[in-house]
Amino acid sequence: MDTVALWVTSLPGAVGRVRAFGTGPLLLATAAILLVCLLRTPLRWSGAVLALIAGLWAVATPLPDILVSGDGHAAAIRGRDGRLAVLHSNRDSFAIKEWLAADGDARTVKDATLRDGVACDAVGCIGRLSDGRPVSEALSVEAFAEDCARAAVVLSPREAQRDCAAILIDRRAWRANGALALRWTGDRFEIRAAHPPGYERP
Repeated sequence: MDTVALWVTSLPGAVGRVRAFGTGPLLLATAAILLVCLLRTPLRWSGAVLALIAGLWAVATPLPDILVSGDGHAAAIRGRDGRLAVLHSNRDSFAIKEWLAADGDARTVKDATLRDGVACDAVGCIGRLSDGRPVSEALSVEAFAEDCARAAVVLSPREAQRDCAAILIDRRAWRANGALALRWTGDRFEIRAAHPPGYERP
């Protein structure tokens, strides 16, 4: 058995990665398996249809455009190539590793391509989303003035001391909501929080 297992894992394509998807496709796929395995009539093959729908639903799961860790010290954006690029990590490799795994991305946290399309200096970093809009990471108070005027979204581990014309995800935002995922819906950013206000986890 060990020999066969090792042989199978050595075949091309033996290791694959799947993007994370919600509970809906998972429940539908479970129902499909139950129908195929438990029913004895030809109705059992309706499970195959459900399995196909579950697979298409999982593949169609929308991907976030911007990710911010729960402590605000790591952030990533989806660049022009459709892959994640790290704006800032502050040596937080755990969050980046989890984001890459959820994205079905085989790169490691040390991969140099994670910085593609991102430019940094002493006060912050800036990158561009797939549609070209800039997203900045303000690492100092001085960076807020310029970033708020030019970027579509401003991320920061600090608390902004001024009004911002861009969408601002600063210390107040991630302290209140935990990790955040932003997705462009065509006319606005949809923001999903790990800990929305008033939500109690079991």
